[in-house]
Amino acid sequence: RFVAILVEGGGGCSSTATGPSKRGVSCRELYREEFSTFRPTIKVVDCTIRDGGLMNKWQFTDEMVRDVYNANVAAGVDYMEIGYLTSESYFKRGEVGAWRFCADDDLRRIMGNNDTKLKIAAMADIGRVDDADIPPCSECLLDLIRVACYDYQIDEAIRLSNLCVERGYEVSINLMAVAKNDVAQIEACLDKVAKEAKCQYFYIADSFGSIYGEQVRILTKRYLEKLGPKSGAAVPKIIGYHGHNNQQLGFANTVDGVIEGIEMVDGSYLGMGRGSGNTCLEQLVCFFKNPKYDPRPIFEVIQKHFIPLRQDKVEWGVSIPYLIQGSRNEHPKDAMAWEAAGKSADCLGFYDKFMGEHESPSKDISSGGDPDDIGANNPTGPRVPNHDSDLYRKEFYSYRKGIKVLDSTVRDGGFRTNWHLSDDFVKGIYKCCCEAGIDYMEVGYLTGASAAKQGISAELFGPWRFCAEGDLKRVFGDNKTELKLAAMCDVGTITAEEIPNKGDTLLDMLRVNCCCDQIEEAIALANSAQSKGLESALVICEVSVEKMEKISATLDKIASSCQSPVVYLQDTRGALYNEQVEMLVKLFTEKLPERTVGFCGSNNLQMSFSNSVTAIIEGANLLDGSVMGLGRGCGGCPMENLMCFLKNPKFKLRPVLVALQEHVQPMHARDPTLFGLGPTGCPSMPFLVAGTRNDDVADSVAWCNAGMKHDGVRFLDFQRSKAKQFPNPKPRLIDDENKRPASTHMV
Repeated sequence: RFVAILVEGGGGCSSTATGPSKRGVSCRELYREEFSTFRPTIKVVDCTIRDGGLMNKWQFTDEMVRDVYNANVAAGVDYMEIGYLTSESYFKRGEVGAWRFCADDDLRRIMGNNDTKLKIAAMADIGRVDDADIPPCSECLLDLIRVACYDYQIDEAIRLSNLCVERGYEVSINLMAVAKNDVAQIEACLDKVAKEAKCQYFYIADSFGSIYGEQVRILTKRYLEKLGPKSGAAVPKIIGYHGHNNQQLGFANTVDGVIEGIEMVDGSYLGMGRGSGNTCLEQLVCFFKNPKYDPRPIFEVIQKHFIPLRQDKVEWGVSIPYLIQGSRNEHPKDAMAWEAAGKSADCLGFYDKFMGEHESPSKDISSGGDPDDIGANNPTGPRVPNHDSDLYRKEFYSYRKGIKVLDSTVRDGGFRTNWHLSDDFVKGIYKCCCEAGIDYMEVGYLTGASAAKQGISAELFGPWRFCAEGDLKRVFGDNKTELKLAAMCDVGTITAEEIPNKGDTLLDMLRVNCCCDQIEEAIALANSAQSKGLESALVICEVSVEKMEKISATLDKIASSCQSPVVYLQDTRGALYNEQVEMLVKLFTEKLPERTVGFCGSNNLQMSFSNSVTAIIEGANLLDGSVMGLGRGCGGCPMENLMCFLKNPKFKLRPVLVALQEHVQPMHARDPTLFGLGPTGCPSMPFLVAGTRNDDVADSVAWCNAGMKHDGVRFLDFQRSKAKQFPNPKPRLIDDENKRPASTHMV
């Protein structure tokens, strides 16, 4: 089987640089060497003008294009894809800008002779460039030509790419919409390219933003096996990755690809690109540890050009129409038309028009949708369009009955308003949870009298910082629904005696939030809640800054003395990647085999949804989400993403969209500083910096509260003045492929 390549050779989450460990996942630290070193062979491609031009017909000012060019030079970016190489007979210059053609005179007007290390690239669409219009490389400023094709165009792509190689260019073939292909089609393309193509690069292109980290890893391994340096290809190739952000997976997928051996990655300023856009270039440059990369010049141009462009003229970025089409593996043309008509805020209208009453196109999702009813070697469950390729195993088109969802919109979102949320808002979220099939609604914090000594008082905070019984009754009545109400408590703000008995409160669950150093106090609170008839859960926060030995010892204490049936790992700082979540879920399930493992993500690196998917695959059965990701800082995992992903028919997307459109969107419109996201729905620069550095978000929150959310340059300068260097400590070079730690992912 195609996916078998993920398990060949052992490995797994316990592997180290010298091979699989026999001591289990707790034997090494959370972030392995790959996250603190750099490979100098990795190249970054800026595709802003080319892909972003699809949203404004390439009508950028010369000043903007020149500023992007200069910023790329200063930031250490390796290639700038400045547009399309197109014969002028196919488009009219009056209708599209200069970068639909990339004529040499236009290039020289921007960059002179390009006497820099930055290489210039253009894309060639099959059928839109004539051979005679491709000049020899020696007569042109272009260094790289990228040939984009679908699988059925591979023969012509090979012919065109070979022609470009013969004329002196570096050349890439970008195989688009790969998730639409079955394994046999992909294999046929790879075999043909291995035998016939002379190009130096070959790309995985997630054209519709529909694949997940696991598929990226599968494809990367297979592409390298067929075409990489150790393959038998006639001309071995560097493998690249181009992601789209429909499901907020562009950056997460790129990181997974790089860990597996991808050496060339695409990004764009503020993610500007077709539809929901691409992986954000600023995220990539912050992530890579090669000291030649510097995000500051990119931040400057984002602030000068791209934020105003997005706010005033051109729409791209995360939105519900793009999410729906990405989750269904559909071309975003319907979403693009919807947004172009000025309907971007009307997500319900889009849903009703294109999905109607049927959230899944399966005719009979109730029969065979549960993996318990599917033979391990012969999956037969109904597939949705996103998963009609055998790239996706059964976990991606079926469901586990045990998976439950907790909504944290009121509790986590309350951070942005000091829990001064109207009854109408809270009732709207409550109705959403009831109708969407969500299992728990976390309505706020349960706070005791001792919290007053810490400045937590009713004069400063709204009712949902306390969850008094009168407030619960006023909003929820007697809660005669299947929805269970939950609250969180922090160690030190409530005593065990102050926790109510189940018969005296509307609450069904109490979640006790603690770091590893507070575990004894947290266990006492959780045991008290359990003894009084409440469901209890421990939420282990700040895991990204703990040593694995300490996390393991904490879990041992829970195993021996805590009665809570649920234990969460929480990515408080939004600094975990898929690999760390995979490791931690494995560790939690290994140490606590009889308990439910939960996951709560933060979105500072736009990893929350991807991390949630990883947690689900690895066995987590309780997931947090909030409407529109509302929460502290950049927020948490968007509930709408979870509803699109989970296949249990009890979960419904439409009620979540109602709450989003009627309650959360208006809140954002009234005061956009409430959200840590930038104008495209990607992390704003202060939170991106904090997540990259694994910092507490206190500085970022204060910066945004002061109205400087879009001023990433000064925030970066501020952080550098504190740390003296970015990142810290100085990364080490891995200059030998054999020194690279083995990937830890396995199915």
